Amino acid sequence: MKTERNQTSLLDEGTEPVDELSIKESTDGDEPSAGPVDTADTAQPEDTGDAEGAEGAEDATAGRSGRLRRVVTVGGRLRVPRTKRARALLAVVLVLLLGGGTAGYFWWKSGELPDGVAFRVGDKMVTVDDVNKEMDTLRALYGVQRPTDANALDRYWRDGAKAQAVSIVLDDAARAQNITIADKTARDVLSRYIAQQIGEGPSARDEFVRALGNAGTSEQAVLTEIKRQLALNQLFDQVTAGQTVTDEEVRQAFDQRRAQLGTPERRHLRNIVVRTKEEADQVLADIRGGSTFEDVAARTSLDSTRTAGGDLGELSSDQLDESYRGPAFSARPGTVFGPVQNEHGWNVGKVEQVLPPIPAEFEQVKGRLKDTLLLEKSLRVWRDWLAEQIKRADVQYADRYLPADPDAPPGDDSIPGNAPAPAGPPR
Repeated sequence: MKTERNQTSLLDEGTEPVDELSIKESTDGDEPSAGPVDTADTAQPEDTGDAEGAEGAEDATAGRSGRLRRVVTVGGRLRVPRTKRARALLAVVLVLLLGGGTAGYFWWKSGELPDGVAFRVGDKMVTVDDVNKEMDTLRALYGVQRPTDANALDRYWRDGAKAQAVSIVLDDAARAQNITIADKTARDVLSRYIAQQIGEGPSARDEFVRALGNAGTSEQAVLTEIKRQLALNQLFDQVTAGQTVTDEEVRQAFDQRRAQLGTPERRHLRNIVVRTKEEADQVLADIRGGSTFEDVAARTSLDSTRTAGGDLGELSSDQLDESYRGPAFSARPGTVFGPVQNEHGWNVGKVEQVLPPIPAEFEQVKGRLKDTLLLEKSLRVWRDWLAEQIKRADVQYADRYLPADPDAPPGDDSIPGNAPAPAGPPR
């Protein structure tokens, strides 16, 4: 997900164009997720624990084609919104769902909570049912999935409760600053999102509401989440106001990050994915026997890219599955490689073209780099402030929902750029 593309978020109040990861395109059939591009974020949920009120085994990404789900990666997560505030606020809610952070001091009281209560913030009791409903809303908006592994599922519920507790702390802070969001503002944001993702008119909204119902949430829950995020946008601006970056800091950062700022070697790849090694061997035999890669892809590939001859586009090595990147980046231009097995099946690839790395030029990247430095400064201020708010909070968790690090603010591994972006509600 490091490829820069326009991505619309519920938090982006503008009308940037959206890419192919949209609700509308997620109705293009029930294609299997297939291909070599890293898709760690598409694990299907199956609640194997005693998640009270949870739906369990619900395929939250059904209907999303293999091409759409085969997105490029940053730490196995979906791409981020383009705006500073959207990324920052998604980080607040979502990085906690994904873990990270360092241990520190967080005051939580010992003792038992009433049955059915997951945690308490001050005088506010949050029930297990509340946690389940909120997680359903976050799943619908941001694609946060319940893992199938028992240990990961346990952490999912603990970190989910923590995310909600921190959200309550931030809601209280926003109210203390007299930050309020009008109902109309939230509805306007949602209407723009629906129009961009599905289309205009009542039928588009009805389709969106049905999708939310399938995900176990509601339009009102989504509007509440939008209002929360818009309020936190304003709170973030207030907390981080006054940050600046000098030209000297930009030049120094360029010298330190020159390698990362350049464009790495990329390869224009095609891919065919099939179920078995025998089928992959036959694919290779057909191609070496004179059939074109495009024809074989159209006839045999499980991935939706078969309609484009298996075209994956131009990708860098870190955008590919670990098992696939080695063969893909060692093959010569114009050659076919494989079979390579990954979680989606057996892959046969072709290198169409090698695009050499492009060194970074200061004048070309200085504006973007300055924005990055400013965001990093703002987020450091935000983390310090957030840590203090958490430290002051009177939070108590039930044993099952007690996080491993209940005091930790969002960690550096997920801020500023790696928080998931809304993928549209599952179908």
